[in-house]
Amino acid sequence: MKISWSAYDTFEANFKPLVVVELAQNTKDETKEWLMQKIVGKKKNGGAQLLVKPLVEEGKEIEGSKNIYLVGASYLRLLLGAETVGLVKECNDNTMRAFTYTSRKNFKDFDNHDFLTMAECQYIVKHELENLRAKNEKMIPGYPQAKLYPGKSISE
Repeated sequence: MKISWSAYDTFEANFKPLVVVELAQNTKDETKEWLMQKIVGKKKNGGAQLLVKPLVEEGKEIEGSKNIYLVGASYLRLLLGAETVGLVKECNDNTMRAFTYTSRKNFKDFDNHDFLTMAECQYIVKHELENLRAKNEKMIPGYPQAKLYPGKSISE
């Protein structure tokens, strides 16, 4: 059975925050919504396919935390990201090789959920966030002067 991207990576019961994203206090709501959609959106649609949730839940407020978001990823997403970034791990034969999802069983301690270190997980999420690209958008919603170009990073 082929594993589908969408079937297993959009929900993680034990959400583990890996990266914190803080937006400027005066960031417009439509901009925040657009960015969150880019972060959780499917890769094929120009998204990062990560998990995100606000630091403070709706209705509760802590001074200065309104625009702080926690970003994580499903375990499958992290493994696929490890391949994307070219992460090198130790194999069962004691050699070091670039990790690939298809040959995952050949790597030491793969069956352990600690296969990827916290630093590796954070690096993968950071890489995905930095590589969010404009698809068909011409500008950042709420900021018409902030031009976007197809294929270019949205964070530059």
